[in-house]
This record gives sequence, structure tokens and C-alpha cells, in this order.
Amino acid sequence: MEIVEIERHESGIVRLVMKHEAARNAMGEELRGTLLPAFTELLSDTKTRVIIIASALKDFSVGGDLSKMDTLGDPEAGRRRMLSAHRLARLLLSADKPLIAEVRGHAVGAGAGLALACDTIVMGENASMGFPFPRIGLTPDFGIAYTLPQRIGFAKARQALLYARNFKGADALTIGLADDVVPDESVAVKAMERAREIAALPSFATALTKRMMECSDDPVAVLDFEAMAQPLCFASNDFREGLSAFREKRKPNFGPVE
Repeated sequence: MEIVEIERHESGIVRLVMKHEAARNAMGEELRGTLLPAFTELLSDTKTRVIIIASALKDFSVGGDLSKMDTLGDPEAGRRRMLSAHRLARLLLSADKPLIAEVRGHAVGAGAGLALACDTIVMGENASMGFPFPRIGLTPDFGIAYTLPQRIGFAKARQALLYARNFKGADALTIGLADDVVPDESVAVKAMERAREIAALPSFATALTKRMMECSDDPVAVLDFEAMAQPLCFASNDFREGLSAFREKRKPNFGPVE
């Protein structure tokens, strides 16, 4: 049985659905090994404009596969595992295409890290995102010590990670951990609504904006990036279409990635 399913929708929207039922979508070697080539292909596909990451199970992902961690007492084995996980994390954190997390149930540990690698997080009102690493004697992984402060600020992230906090839908929305919180049965609908909204925008400018945001804590780097990116946008078909649509008072029709 496939543990990842790819659904292709209109306007270049792709929904990647995790369904590793035996492990509750734990981010172990089997699921990571399936996600890596799937994302590699989707991120290089010019027909794909936005990717929704979802789960067919009641939980998004329960984190690391603890059933396999008793073999990691050897530092070399532990490092191999981390480097394997980092291949997927690095790919997602450098993705040019918008990523949307569709979170129901638990998104815990590395599962929370997977959601945090996304640009938009849609959570169900009964969903929860948690960081239990200290409770089992571990430090955060899957890039969470970077992505969580980027989302909710350093002070709140420090409290969440040091005290192994868990956030339900409403609290997640309050602190900025989630972008939308809706009834559990409406999560997929809201995520698709978000995907349609961003798929209607020009992919080239969206990709450059994602890269620009990576240097947002350095004003000089942002200005340098602007000086490179904006002239490229000025020369693009997307800008010409956007400008024409504005002048003609109509909705723009942006084409495929240039």
C-alpha cells in the first residue's frame, strides 16, 4: 500500500497526502524516504504552482518514529539518521513553490517541523501542535529551532521548546503558530481555498518573494535582493499582464512559470 498519495487539482494545485497508517505518519526512514523523491519531483515540475501537505489519517504526524530509536545509541548511527532527515528539511526550507500544511489531529515533534516548513498552516480547532523533545531527553530537530522563532518570535519559541509546550487550535492562532483555524471537517476546504488564492498569483514573483524573506532580518541583504529581483520582475510576462489588467480594470491571468 502506498504511504504517500499525490492528488492533482486545477490551477497547478497539488495535494500530497501522507497515509502511513502503521506508523501514524511518524517521520521515520520509510516516510521520509518516500517524501523526499515526491517533493523533489513536485518542486521541479513547472506545472505545479502550490503544494498542500495533508494526512489521510486522524493525525497529521506523530513525530519521530520512537520504535526505531533504540538503535541510535551509536553516535554515527544517530548522525546518519539526522543527515537523512535534513535532506528533506533542507529541500522544503529552500522550496520556491508555496507550501500549505493541512493539519488535523496531532502534529508533534518532527511532524510539527514538517508543518513549520510550510508558508501557510491551516489547523482544525481540535488539532494540536507540540514540541515534546525535552520529555524524552532530546533537543528539537527538523529545523524547528529556526522555523518556530521565525513564526512566533524568539521569546515564545524559547518557552515552547524549553517547556515542551503543546498548542491547540485557538492558542496556536493567537500566537501566530497557525494562520487559519477552522472546524476540523473544514480544514481541507480552507487549505484548498488558500491554495487557489496563491495559485492565481504569479509564480515567478512568489518564488523570489520566498527567497527575499529568508534574509528579512538583514536590511542591507533585503535591499541587495530587491535590486536583483525587481528588475527581473519588471522584464517578466507576469508584470506586463498585471500592469495591463490594472489599466484595463480586469482580473489578471498569469501564465505558467517563465
